[in-house]
Amino acid sequence: MTHGGVQATAQTVRQLLTASHYEVPVYQRNYAWGEEEIRQLIDDLIDAATDDEISEYFLGNIVVSTVAHNGSSKYFLIDGQQRLTTLHILFTYLIAKGTHPDLQINRLLFESRPRAEEALATLANGGSAEVGDPGILNGYRIIEQYPESTTLLNHLDFILDNVLVARLELPESTDLNRYFEVINTRGEQLQQQDIVKARMMAALGSDTKRTTFAWVWDACALMDTYVQIALAPGNTSLRAELFGENWHTLNVKSFESLTPFCPSLSDVIESGPTTPTLDDAILGYANADQIDPDDRTEGERFSSIIQFPVFLLHVLRVVEGKAVDETETALDDKRLIKRFTDYLRSGDPATRTEEFALALLRCRLLFDSLILKREFTMASGDDGIWSLKRVVKGENRSRRTITHVPRYIGSFPFDSDGGAEGEATDDSAISKRIRLIEAALRVTYTSPRTMHWITQLLDFAYHAEILGNLRADDVLQLLEQYALSKLAPHFRDAQLLSTGFDIPRIAFTYLDYLLACRSGDLDFQFTFRNSVEHFYPQSPDAEIIRAYGVLEVPASRDLFGNLALLTVRDNSKFTNLPPYVKSDSARIVEQSPKLVLMAKTAKRSPRSWDSDAIHAHHREMVSLLWNEIHQHQTQEGEGLHLFG
Repeated sequence: MTHGGVQATAQTVRQLLTASHYEVPVYQRNYAWGEEEIRQLIDDLIDAATDDEISEYFLGNIVVSTVAHNGSSKYFLIDGQQRLTTLHILFTYLIAKGTHPDLQINRLLFESRPRAEEALATLANGGSAEVGDPGILNGYRIIEQYPESTTLLNHLDFILDNVLVARLELPESTDLNRYFEVINTRGEQLQQQDIVKARMMAALGSDTKRTTFAWVWDACALMDTYVQIALAPGNTSLRAELFGENWHTLNVKSFESLTPFCPSLSDVIESGPTTPTLDDAILGYANADQIDPDDRTEGERFSSIIQFPVFLLHVLRVVEGKAVDETETALDDKRLIKRFTDYLRSGDPATRTEEFALALLRCRLLFDSLILKREFTMASGDDGIWSLKRVVKGENRSRRTITHVPRYIGSFPFDSDGGAEGEATDDSAISKRIRLIEAALRVTYTSPRTMHWITQLLDFAYHAEILGNLRADDVLQLLEQYALSKLAPHFRDAQLLSTGFDIPRIAFTYLDYLLACRSGDLDFQFTFRNSVEHFYPQSPDAEIIRAYGVLEVPASRDLFGNLALLTVRDNSKFTNLPPYVKSDSARIVEQSPKLVLMAKTAKRSPRSWDSDAIHAHHREMVSLLWNEIHQHQTQEGEGLHLFG
């Protein structure tokens, strides 16, 4: 397909490696993929090939331009060198293993880099991985030494014929150096969500509806900007029409009612239905304008805890009524195309698309208000702080004018505008507590695929907000119940069943949440801690032990009472020091309210953190957790549970 001089095609890996010649221009950097990138590519290919639900897998895109080559043509590789070079190295290795020996791949060319071509040629001819470009040779060794590489031998036909790469061919008049600079500045690749977007737009019957859908989709995709700002950048009157006078409620009730507000419709000429395809998605990527730094939307001081593809899956589960589905693949963004293909086929595709667009916007508004973010301000440092705020209309006053600007306030009470202008907008206690439990869940379930609590909360809020009864107490109860539902299976008869490294992370983080709430420290900031610290060390330093006269290692050292979570870096600093010494490391100790209590006891004397102290702390902390579990189980028995 050709549009605006750009030709777009979907190439199988077989076509990519055998049907054309590609040359890496001289201004490209050397091949630089290392172990992490190469292994990830191999793992992605294996996952796709072994998943019965996946019939084709989209690997990414390359950007090329055409030049004459020995009477035919070849392609200058403007973008995608690392991926295409890795595929060449990978198949050079696989062919050498004896499978598909008749497969002849066209060797990748390198302008003014003979050592790179020499390395590929040597490897293809069965030579040692010692001659030529060191980056390519290192890539080959990584593949050769990775055990999973041989697994690919069982799936070569799938990889060759069912794995796709989008090839964008630029017109001859393109300034390649300028294009290369721009595309590397963007650092973007065509993604599965671009294909999903194109297929959903294809289901709509008019350019008006497609333009409206794209407007909503593109605004919701800006996960680090509040959707009120992304949907109407710089247009405060449009914000008021869409989200009410104070910008915090969605006024539209259907997809059709969104259309009159779409700013882009003035540029659309109604010409009957068209059918966007994969090529349209590719071209949309190729022709997308760069965002001028001076035109960036307001609100970029916030950072979302998930990316747009995963957010789409959360919304899809809400729309389909599958919020309680916590299977391993429920939030797997590699299955994005498959999930949405099934969704569109489950009913009339146009109706499904319109329903999803409205749900996407409604869920995004709720997500921005109810799911914590990272906030970066002058006072928060490089890592930012956990933030749970929503945006409302504020005012900037001068002697002559009043301008409306975003104002960020605590999320609850959810239906207010934050009080009179000029009133303090500090978080309420309930907002802080909700933020605290969400931060505990965030640092516990770090993979996007395990953040099922987000789906639970979005689903609850989606239905409660429609009914007008979204209350802070209910949100807090849901989140606490979710955490305790994960913790309860590890208890029996008021006893914690696990010890040592088998204790689930939720036991540590939920306990720290409870202790912070009890002490009134609602501004406590959870950090990402994944290293279990033995407060009385497993292998204490002999010299320090003798110096302080500390007791021998107690048999109770693996009990919950002797353990806390720390960052890996800080745990390595603690290592084998005795508790009395560790208790003086205030910065490290303050990572965990549990550890603060332990250090308070240990500070009394070198011998105070002994087996008796460990057992006493263990009983107290386990009892605290068990009482919470028992209380919430009782509430569920009385019909107060909020989710399945």
